[in-house]
Amino acid sequence: MENDTLSLSRMCVILLGGDLMTIGQRIRKRRQELGWSQRELAQRVHTRQATIADLERGAQQETSTALIRRLAKVLGVTSDWLIGMYEDDDQGDGAPADVAVGGA
Repeated sequence: MENDTLSLSRMCVILLGGDLMTIGQRIRKRRQELGWSQRELAQRVHTRQATIADLERGAQQETSTALIRRLAKVLGVTSDWLIGMYEDDDQGDGAPADVAVGGA
């Protein structure tokens, strides 16, 4: 019998249309909107610049929830937006939310 399952990300692409942004693309997009270098973002979230670079280029696909929370807080977005729980348009005006998840 043929496998009829689709990955969650593929289903989202089909349902939402277009390509979904990766966490790295979201980090890069917001960092550039803020005019920050990778080094500056890394300093603000207390991690290595190489970690930010790896996330942005997709070399590091997974990271800790603590780092996700710190990134969201510093970037001024929600953790949900950062990890791709919804696309830009789902936030209303397409801009990252002003409220970030705390506790990082």
